[in-house]
Amino acid sequence: MYFDLFVIGGGSGGVRAARIASSLGLKVGLAEGKDLGGTCVNRGCIPKKLYSYAAHFQDDVEIMKSFGWKTEKKSFNWSKLVLAKKKELQRLNGIYRNLLINSGVKIFNSWGSFGDNNKILLNKKKIINSKYILIAAGGKPKLLECEGAEYCIDSDSAFDLKVLPKKILIVGAGYIALEFASIFNGLGVDTTVCLRSNVILRGFDSEISEFLYKSMEEKGIKFLFNEIPKRISKTKNKFLVEFKNQKQEFGLVMSAIGRAPFIDNLNIKNTKVKITKSGDIIVNDYYETHHKNIFAIGDVINRVQLTPVAIAEAMNLVNNLKKRKKKKLNYNNIPTAVFSNPNVATVGLSENEARLKFKKIKIFKSTFKPLKLSLGNFKEKVFIKMIVDSKTDKVIGLHYIGEDAAEIIQGFSVAVLKGLKKSDFDQTIGIHPSSAEEIVTLKQ
Repeated sequence: MYFDLFVIGGGSGGVRAARIASSLGLKVGLAEGKDLGGTCVNRGCIPKKLYSYAAHFQDDVEIMKSFGWKTEKKSFNWSKLVLAKKKELQRLNGIYRNLLINSGVKIFNSWGSFGDNNKILLNKKKIINSKYILIAAGGKPKLLECEGAEYCIDSDSAFDLKVLPKKILIVGAGYIALEFASIFNGLGVDTTVCLRSNVILRGFDSEISEFLYKSMEEKGIKFLFNEIPKRISKTKNKFLVEFKNQKQEFGLVMSAIGRAPFIDNLNIKNTKVKITKSGDIIVNDYYETHHKNIFAIGDVINRVQLTPVAIAEAMNLVNNLKKRKKKKLNYNNIPTAVFSNPNVATVGLSENEARLKFKKIKIFKSTFKPLKLSLGNFKEKVFIKMIVDSKTDKVIGLHYIGEDAAEIIQGFSVAVLKGLKKSDFDQTIGIHPSSAEEIVTLKQ
């Protein structure tokens, strides 16, 4: 069987590439060994956000009380949430399938691996030949390296636990670890986070990381800094975790130390494609590997591991296929969010990055209690930080912690991307009363 383009991986990037290529008249095939939609739909963004909503309702109940509501008869059913999530994901899987079918893409429900540079094997048997091949296989959770690490669950399995534990340890302090910490804490689980360093959310603005840490700690989440499990052992229905300086028992241990490219089944050794020591597929600015007809996008190349970025890479790649003058994707000013409690969202540079890149910068900040929390005894606050290049007055970084942070920063990211100045923000009239209006009234 022959195709113009064959895609390995049915995640957001692979599906978008297949659809766009087919709409341009190419004969396209796609192989996916699991559910369509990839990590984002099935084991990442979507179920995570649904569970995050569920966890936030605990706070909402307390807020309701401050507005005069009676809320004595509250209860939570974990199994009902898991079942509702499964039904929603089945619906989304169906949508992805129909989008591909209606676009004329041939779908193969099997794993794809390389026979050689031009040949794909499906389930190691069926032979597919294609002019172009796109690797969009996504990522997988990294494994914790310590004695007893096999007892850990990961972010893939956390969504489908049969029962909620009473006490959980989460290893790691990146966005996945912190999102799950907020989820479990919000659902009533005694939650502890441990990490190798003394800073959560490495790579984010340091003030944002510190503010989030204090906010999460106030909500009851415990942090063990400079601690990582040395040994995990099972004792009846619990797990004994041995650290450098202490031992603790937990009902469950979750490893959330990052993700790695999912290239296990590809048999890349049969091609000229080269990978890094960490398993990332090496590509140039146009997603070409070391073999001219094989491309790669998304989590397997480890540029920016975000679903919208994989989709943008897919569109950029396909649109370049038949063009002599190819365009590069702009990775600057990509907005991102952490659906912790409270939410974090950011676009542009951190303060440290800005100081390294610009001679002189201005910092604008605001910390306040949002109106929604003003009637009760709540400690949670909103924190906003804006970074401005002193020479041009352009806003080069915007960071927000608080409810609906992603919704707010998504809109302002257009302004940062297009190089608007602080004076442009100052001339914008805010919507009152809203938390977002603080962004256009910030003082140095």
